[in-house]
Amino acid sequence: MNFADTNWLEAMFFELKDHPQRRAIVDRFLRRNPGQLGLSPLVYLEARNVFSRVSGEEQPPEWEEVEAGKNGRFYLDPMQWDLVRRDSFDLFRRYGRKMPLGTLDLAILASVRLAGCQQLLSFDETLKAVAVAEEVAVFPPLAEEGKSILARLRA
Repeated sequence: MNFADTNWLEAMFFELKDHPQRRAIVDRFLRRNPGQLGLSPLVYLEARNVFSRVSGEEQPPEWEEVEAGKNGRFYLDPMQWDLVRRDSFDLFRRYGRKMPLGTLDLAILASVRLAGCQQLLSFDETLKAVAVAEEVAVFPPLAEEGKSILARLRA
C-alpha cells in the first residue's frame, strides 16, 4: 500500500501557490495508481492542523473529504504507539547525530514502516532520504537535494 505524507495530502486537496506543480504530480500518480491510500495517525493529526491553516477555515470542506474518505479512499492505520516509539528511537540513534531531522517526520516514517507500506508519497526530501536509507520506496524519486541528504545519512 502507498502511504501519504502530510504534504502529499495537502497537494491532493489544495492548489499550492508556492508549489503549483505538486497538484499535477499527485493527480497523475493517483490516476496511474488507483486504490486506497494509507495514512499514519501522525499524518492524520498533522494534516488536520495544516488543512485549517491552508484553508483559513475552522472546518474546511477539504477536511470533510478526508473524513469521508476513511470509508474507502483512505486507510487509517491503527498505530501501536509503543512500537512507533521504539522504532523512532532507533531512527534517532542511527541518524540524529548526522544531521537535524524532525522528530515527527521520523515518527511518521517509523509508523509507515510498521504498517508495512510499499511506498511513501511525499515531497519532503529529508524524510524521503531517510526512507530510502531505510529501504522504503518513495515517490516522487529523490531530487538532487534528497540525494545529497542520503549521502550524508549513509556516511
